[in-house]
Amino acid sequence: MKEYIVRRLVLLIPTVLGVSVVVFLMMHFIPGDPVALLLGDYYTEATAAAIRAQYGLDKPLYTQYFIWLTRLFVGDWGQSIIANRPIFDDLVYRIPVTLELIVLSMGFALLIAVPAGVIAALKPYSWRDYGAMVTALIGVSVPEFFMGILLILFFSLFWGILPAVGYVPIGESLWGNLTHMILPAVTLGLARAALLTRLVRASMMEVIRLDYVTTARAKGVRESAVVLKHALKNALIPTVTVLGLQIGFLIGGAIVVETVFAVPGVGSFGIAAISLRDYPQVQAFVLLFAVGFVLTNLIVDILYAFLDPRIKYGTATS
Repeated sequence: MKEYIVRRLVLLIPTVLGVSVVVFLMMHFIPGDPVALLLGDYYTEATAAAIRAQYGLDKPLYTQYFIWLTRLFVGDWGQSIIANRPIFDDLVYRIPVTLELIVLSMGFALLIAVPAGVIAALKPYSWRDYGAMVTALIGVSVPEFFMGILLILFFSLFWGILPAVGYVPIGESLWGNLTHMILPAVTLGLARAALLTRLVRASMMEVIRLDYVTTARAKGVRESAVVLKHALKNALIPTVTVLGLQIGFLIGGAIVVETVFAVPGVGSFGIAAISLRDYPQVQAFVLLFAVGFVLTNLIVDILYAFLDPRIKYGTATS
């Protein structure tokens, strides 16, 4: 296991470097000039040249990339061209916000998906099964931005139960934080809950027909123990696989949800940076998400060994 983790961490380096190169080149080839956006409509070429020299934009692309990468290794994420402040300071504030949103939305998805999928599998082709599947179909079909608007209309405008937009740090008010994060978390988690419900149902229906489950029932083991201890643990193995991939979709969905609900997370930070052609901010934004996605997949692979003892990493078989 230790050897496998070390190999994956080593492979993380070329993966992230490859992503950084692609993002760096794409941002510089996209039409638009951040200096022009910064200075407005009226400026002289001398002023623009001075700004480009200040941020190193007058150097060749390979030199700009090398300088950016070298500074990144020493903890310098660069300076925003538009806001003229260190990018690291913005990320320190925004990363916990996005992490909270992702954790809450995934927790909501699992809280809905696992019980609904198990109940639907234990009572196939019943009204519980059909209800869960229809609800899952609706959850998958409705786009996140539209679902967010619907939730704002009902829970904020019509009923006035929850705030529509904004964010309150946990340090200021735990209750205020939760009330502001409920709607974004539900919006982001509904589509994941729908997909995972269908997956848990399919896995459970396959597992409960296996011989060892039948044997456990024949021995007189309680039904709850058969379902939770014997069947559910093995049924969750494919779910964990998809769960790791869903983290990537959660990161992408957070961009939309944070924009709809005006949550000051990394997603809204990235959208603003892309619209303003702020190269250093976009590079930091994409690199951060790429590292998060790769690390998430590593954690999922490690979880396999705990869910299924038959899986062994770091050993070769012939």
